[in-house]
Amino acid sequence: MSNYMICFSKNGAALGRKILTAAPQENSGSAAPAEACASVSSASSAGWELTECFGTVHESLADWTRRTFQPGNNLLFIGAAGIAVRAIAPYVREKQSDPAVVVMDEKANWCIPILSGHLGGANLLANKLAKMTGAQAAITTATDVRGVWAVDSWAKQEGLTVVNPSGIKEISAGLLQGQTKKLFSEFPISGKLPEGLVFSDAASCDIYIGIHRLTDRKQEPLYLIPAALIAGIGCRKGAQREQLDALFEEVLEQNNVWQQAVQKICSIDLKKEEPGLLLFCAEHGILLETYDAETLRNLDGEFTASAFVSQVTGVDNVCERSAMAGSQNGKILISKMAKNGVTAAFVLDEVKISF
Repeated sequence: MSNYMICFSKNGAALGRKILTAAPQENSGSAAPAEACASVSSASSAGWELTECFGTVHESLADWTRRTFQPGNNLLFIGAAGIAVRAIAPYVREKQSDPAVVVMDEKANWCIPILSGHLGGANLLANKLAKMTGAQAAITTATDVRGVWAVDSWAKQEGLTVVNPSGIKEISAGLLQGQTKKLFSEFPISGKLPEGLVFSDAASCDIYIGIHRLTDRKQEPLYLIPAALIAGIGCRKGAQREQLDALFEEVLEQNNVWQQAVQKICSIDLKKEEPGLLLFCAEHGILLETYDAETLRNLDGEFTASAFVSQVTGVDNVCERSAMAGSQNGKILISKMAKNGVTAAFVLDEVKISF
């Protein structure tokens, strides 16, 4: 996720710099392409990039919006709301992928989320920016206005992926009408249940929190998926992306596990430049982490040993050990499976969820 601001006046630029100074120091995770910023008036600090869209030399608003309007990003327009609306209009698609968009006037009177208030986190962002600048956050979503728990906003806050966002409307509408909604979780949840929610079993729940898909339900619940799995992958030299895909998808399907539950792929450092593995990770949008043989050898636990793997890599197991190395406090959920020169195992990491 990256944070981008654009302003259209000197007053707006001053407010933007105030936000840069006040924001917590953090790494945004990715930087804008250097060639896109080379000729614009921009500053980057605390995970934000500020672009001044005025003066004789600057990046155009159209180019800036095209560059920054990406899933997971936060966009702040310092200026008129109409400018922001017209700029983003060609790119708005669906709530599960649209970035958070907030507008603030140059005197920091109002801070208004105009797109992706819940799933994208624009409401949370507007409240944070309001506290930083003294502005008033103008939140317009019905659940927030009426003090009703918003499932999509909470999912964003807890790092849960909404697999079927079309179900959000039914949950929110029911709670707004005073209905009770049933929730089931594979993992412990701390804190007090919001008003309108009760715990139930998986068979009758309206909201399902976990890594598994249900196969015996006529009507699907709203699925909220934590990134709880680390996938360990081993492969022979020259393994193709299709070979990796075939085993990966087969293991997930056999175990009724959502791909969205996989937070990262881990392997031995001998494979960090393996073309097929890199392509596989890139196409699935999953981070690759690798570990040296000594680190993997020194892990405690019971692993499926292979003399051949040990001879080639210096460690008796790659997939299970690397998945375990990538976890904080995990346990093997799916042991080593092999097919066409590829091995895979999945470790379930610790999950913390709270209200």
